[in-house]
Amino acid sequence: MRRALMLLITIGLLVLTVRIVGVQALLEGGQVVTPMTVLAALVLGLLATTAQAMRFSLLLKQTGTQVTRRRALADCYSAGLLNTLLPGGLSGDLARVAAYRNTGPRRWLSPLTVVGAERLSATTLLFITATLALIPVAPAFAWIAAAVAVVTGVLSIVGMRGMRAATIGLVWLMAAVTIGSFLALYLIAMLALGGPVIPALAVVGLAAMSIPLGVGGWGVREVSVSILAGSLASSVEWAVTTSAGYGLLAAISTLPGAITLMLRLWRRHQESDQHSPSTRRSPTC
Repeated sequence: MRRALMLLITIGLLVLTVRIVGVQALLEGGQVVTPMTVLAALVLGLLATTAQAMRFSLLLKQTGTQVTRRRALADCYSAGLLNTLLPGGLSGDLARVAAYRNTGPRRWLSPLTVVGAERLSATTLLFITATLALIPVAPAFAWIAAAVAVVTGVLSIVGMRGMRAATIGLVWLMAAVTIGSFLALYLIAMLALGGPVIPALAVVGLAAMSIPLGVGGWGVREVSVSILAGSLASSVEWAVTTSAGYGLLAAISTLPGAITLMLRLWRRHQESDQHSPSTRRSPTC
């Protein structure tokens, strides 16, 4: 029921976007896909996911759970793909929580705290950036972004309690790398589409799609940038076109997650075969 509702929200918001700017503005975002932009999406996706995996492993270590870099990277790639494809934007993160439910001193609560702190550290930096970008042009929205940053920041810090200051600093640094990678990809989308490059517009789009609503950020991202386009010195059509273009590149950046998911399913299948009782043969006469 929840997933169906999220899907309906995405469809409704996209329909609203089409009513505002027309379908052409959305379709023109597809022109962003070229061999060079696909390569950029995969490289920046690797950078962002590697930084996320480092945060994840550092926070897991705090609960007494050791994971290899390769395992953490695979976990984060798989989560990113599921978050992009499934309604709500949290399915991949919930899968990570479930995968580590028997680790740490508090079973489900330990991995939930780790995943929450990891995700919210990046969200906090993103909304701080959005606050700074919106203060000069849209103070009301800047206050909303600031309030979100405070809430997510407090929750993330609570999740990191007990960690050494140097480790906490590294977690926040890796969160900045992830956000910087997303922002760079958004700006690349703007460049590839041949229009003005407006960093503040990119920040608004990223902040909007971080809200766990709809599917892959579609709809909520387009409506948000269209509302603030005028304040950010952009036409509504350009805001929507670049938003759609970034959405495509962001989805491409998560595609390695399909490989990690398939490998995980194959290994699970192999393990289940190994642990299944062997078939007994009837004695022959």
